[in-house]
Amino acid sequence: MMKKNTLQKYWPLYLTTLGITMLLRYFSKINDSDAILWMLTPTVRWVGTLSGLSFEYLPHRGYINYFYRFLVAPSCAGIRFLMIAFLMLSLSFLYRIEKRRKGWLWFGCSIAASYAATILVNSLRIIASIYLPLYLEKPGMNAGFLTSDRLHTLIGTGVYFSSLCLLYLLASSAFGRWFSDGDTAPLPSCRPSRLHHPFVPAFWYLLAVLVLPFCKRILTNDWEDFGPYALLVLSTCFAVSALLCTIFRPIQGIKDR
Repeated sequence: MMKKNTLQKYWPLYLTTLGITMLLRYFSKINDSDAILWMLTPTVRWVGTLSGLSFEYLPHRGYINYFYRFLVAPSCAGIRFLMIAFLMLSLSFLYRIEKRRKGWLWFGCSIAASYAATILVNSLRIIASIYLPLYLEKPGMNAGFLTSDRLHTLIGTGVYFSSLCLLYLLASSAFGRWFSDGDTAPLPSCRPSRLHHPFVPAFWYLLAVLVLPFCKRILTNDWEDFGPYALLVLSTCFAVSALLCTIFRPIQGIKDR
């Protein structure tokens, strides 16, 4: 149960969280790559490090690889994932920390971890977006229903959601080891026997990817392609959740013996 003095103790951090979220929301709408080089440049460097691909910067447009005709545009910066990861790490754990010094330290670590994770995860997503469509173009590999837009959604959802689940696992482990106080009962989702449960990352991911866009479409009455998109996102998240539970449950069962 949330402590009554949590808001009083951490209100500066909650206000900062709101401010950072609004700022990230603003940057996610920017179409000028010059304004978000703090995300694009390290991401492209990691893409080059992991894949050996080279990119050239086009002012105001992004980084382009001419051989594959692939442009890392502002929409590829991964700012929405950064926002989701930051909210998950901050709000899912902060209120459980009794000591204020640890709370401020957790908040700072949440910012740093969210940024670092976004750079790495988005790099992997870009690499998959370059090579996977080429692989599926081989005879007999294209399933037919995977249009370019659907494949883009599938890759993004699979990489981002699975990475968010793994990030939550790492954060839960770090929280239980260094930030949880002895007199505070741990969150059910932070207990070792439940670290494989993806409910918390699923909540934050679907809130940003489906729930809020759904509310916006209610206001605009624009439902074009939303049904197939929502079905693909939900199916991918369910498949990832099932896979992670299948992997981590036997491992945790061995540790609990």
